[in-house]
Amino acid sequence: MAAYAFVLASAVLMFGGLVAGALTSLPSRAASPIRLVMVEEPGCRFCQKWHAEIGRGYRNTDEGRFAPLQRVRRGAPELTGLAPVIYTPTFILMRSGEELGRVTGYPGADYFYEELRPLLSAAGYFPGFGAKEASTR
Repeated sequence: MAAYAFVLASAVLMFGGLVAGALTSLPSRAASPIRLVMVEEPGCRFCQKWHAEIGRGYRNTDEGRFAPLQRVRRGAPELTGLAPVIYTPTFILMRSGEELGRVTGYPGADYFYEELRPLLSAAGYFPGFGAKEASTR
């Protein structure tokens, strides 16, 4: 019986070490290379509307934690090599400098997340995985 307990304890320690090692090797969400780049222009009324309706609470949503917002103006160096931005706002989902997709324009609070979620999903976002979405939507 003592040998069985020793083998069991050894397996638990070994398995626990493997799990702990695997967990520490996972990439940190804080270091995520995924960003939602918002291209805007001064005086853009649809940009202002987005900020008023979505912008204040975006960072507190699961989507905002998965793809933090980076605001840039049209012509910013971050956009070099991408297709031109014609309309503002344009939201470009980026991973390590590569465009994964975009939402052109602001369709309103009722449709913004519906247009954004398929892009996020293709980048590995799973709705509801993580903290609860902010109630400011």
